Formats: sequence, structure tokens, C-alpha cells
Amino acid sequence: MQQSRGLTGEGLLNLLLDRFETPRQRARDITQAIDYTRIGGPAAQDEFHRVLQDAERAGGIVLERARLGRFTGEFARARLVDADKLYRFLVRSPAGEIADVASRRIGETIPDVLKDPFFAEVEREAIAAWRSNKSYLGLSPAQVDTFSAVMRLAHGIVHLTGRDVDHRTFSRRTVKDSKALERSEGRIAQLLKRRNAGLAGDEPREILEAAGIVRRAHLLQVKGPLRLSSDALTIEGTGEMFIGLPWAAAQQATLMKPVDYIITIENPTSFWRYCTEIGGCYLALLSDGFPARDVLSSMVHLVKAARTITDAPIYHWGDIDAGGVRIAAHLEDAFGIPVLLHQMQSQLALEKGTSLQSRQGLQRLATRTGDVGELARWLCTDEANALEQEELDPTAPAGSNAIALSARQ
Repeated sequence: MQQSRGLTGEGLLNLLLDRFETPRQRARDITQAIDYTRIGGPAAQDEFHRVLQDAERAGGIVLERARLGRFTGEFARARLVDADKLYRFLVRSPAGEIADVASRRIGETIPDVLKDPFFAEVEREAIAAWRSNKSYLGLSPAQVDTFSAVMRLAHGIVHLTGRDVDHRTFSRRTVKDSKALERSEGRIAQLLKRRNAGLAGDEPREILEAAGIVRRAHLLQVKGPLRLSSDALTIEGTGEMFIGLPWAAAQQATLMKPVDYIITIENPTSFWRYCTEIGGCYLALLSDGFPARDVLSSMVHLVKAARTITDAPIYHWGDIDAGGVRIAAHLEDAFGIPVLLHQMQSQLALEKGTSLQSRQGLQRLATRTGDVGELARWLCTDEANALEQEELDPTAPAGSNAIALSARQ
């Protein structure tokens, strides 16, 4: 296959300095072979030679001719002999000097963040990488302002107290840019997970939700025999519909009577259909994907309230894929009780599903016991398919006393 064209004299000389700035022991001088298939036509080759010969006259490199070079005019390679002279020729600052400037700017911009030993260590790692002409968190020293914003946002999340906050409000308050967190959520999630390996989630959005940064303010959507009495609100059961409760209200709610089972549902459409199509005495809770921290605490509160009355089994219905299993595992850990998977059998995915796109986090979950571990292990196999839960009509768990509302009506 023909190689892409576009090698210039300046590009080759910068490659020599890039290799010079990479810290490694060398037994030989640094040389760069010249591939003339990447240079272009006669005019481009003349310009290429002019730049290299100027650099040689400046004392930065030595050009070595190919064996037939005296006939073709081509050079075999360029050898670096004096890096300082080549820096001056290219008007390029050494990576170490650039890193020092970046370090000073970071120290001036986020001195309070660097008082935290964890973030001070991250800054030292970034400077060390930049001294070696490498990126850090995908950022170069020219992007030092972005790096400082990432550090301040991550520091703010680590020390976040109280209620969940939506990502744009938090970003605006923290770095005066409402979209900064959104642009760098992968980098920030990486730092959060490194700081606290026990933080739930694998995808950046999951990690941020677990840390209290949400895409929007969440209500806990719930159906069941709830009882709530306060100055602002009185509820005696949700009837055959579901309701949305803010965090403060959900924390005050109790149950009027025992339920046959508890079911958590991943996606809104399936939750709404389940609540309107399946009757019976049950407690249904919408996780809305990977649950936000406030939503999860409300779910845990109501699950405990229900199981204080009777040991009702807990089911989870979600997508059959890596994300769905991660959500089920997260709920199981939060509840501290084994969760039974509902309408998430491998046979359904084989019959109705499509190819699995991601296996992120499955190897870790495959070591679990129970339904969650069993599904994770199957999803690790070559035959595994994915299935979105919206593909299925809602059904009640086997053995429950639920009835189909549509049939009754």
C-alpha cells in the first residue's frame, strides 16, 4: 500500500528532537531514515533538501548519503549531533522548558487544589510526561488551562457534599464554564476512579452519576402502596399509576402494607408500560439507567421500608448487555440483597437480540454469584447477544399475584 505523502524537512527534524526528548538509554546516536516516497515531486524534494542542508550548516545534524546518493542526490538518513543548535534552528523550545512554564501556570491557577496530595501527584505526573514530550490525559502542555479546569472540577466532585447537582450548574459554579465538565468528562471520571477505585460505574457518565453529578434533576418514579404525610404532601398509595417523588419526599415515605415483590426497572418506557399494564401489589422503582446518587438513596430507603414489613423478593428488569448487568450489580450492592433478574434470560437475547457491542466491566462481574454473575459470564462468551428491554412486552415475575390490567379492563 502506498504510504501517505507529506514529509517535510521541518517534520523530519522535529522527529529527531521528539526522539531526543524521550527519556531512554541509548547506545547509538539518534538517526532518522529518510523515506522519499513520502516527500512528493521534484519541487518538494528540493525544498526538503534545502531545509536539511541549512540545518546541517547550523551544526544541528549530519546528513548521510545513500549508497547511490552521489548519482541520485538522495540522502539515507539524518543524524542528530547537537540538539541545542537544532532547537535554535527550528525556533523550538525544549520540552523541559515548556513543561516548566506549564508547571508554574498550574501552580498559579489552582494552588488550593494542589494542597491535596492526590492532585499534587497528578500534577507531577503531568509535568513528567510533558518533559518527555508526551501527552497526559490526552492533553499537551499547550492545553494547560484545560488541564487546570479538569483538576479543579475533579477536586470539586471529590469534595462534593449534600445533594446531587446537575453537571452544567456544577461546572459553571466551579470553573465559570457550564460545558467544561461535559467536554472533559472522560478525563474527570478517570481521575475520580483512580482516587476511589470503589466508586461505582465503568463508563464516565456512570462514574459521575455515582459521585453526585447528574445530567438533570431526578425524581424517583415509583408505583406501590406508599404512605407519605407532610405539610406539603399527603399520599395514600399510587393506585394503578405511578408518581414522581423528589428526594426529600421519598426519604419520608413508608409503605401502607406488605408487597408481593419489588421490581426495579432500567428504562422509562418499560417502567411506564409495566406500571400501567401489570396489576397486583408490588413496589416498582425506576432506576433511569445508572441511578443518580439521590435516586439510589431513595430506592434503598423504600426497599428497606418494604422489606421491614415482609421479605419481599427483589427483581431487576433491564437491557441484556454490559451496561444492564453493571446497573443490576450496582443495585444489588446498594440493597445488600441478592437481585433476581427478570426478563433478562440469555435465551431471549439469542432469539430477539443483536450482536453485543461492548463487554466493558463484564470480566469483573463474572466472578459474582447469583443471576448477575451468571448473565455476566454468558455475555463474555462468543455466542452472546444484546437485547434492549423495550423489545419485550412487560410480564409479571413467575409466581406473583400480578394480573394484566389491560385484560382486567
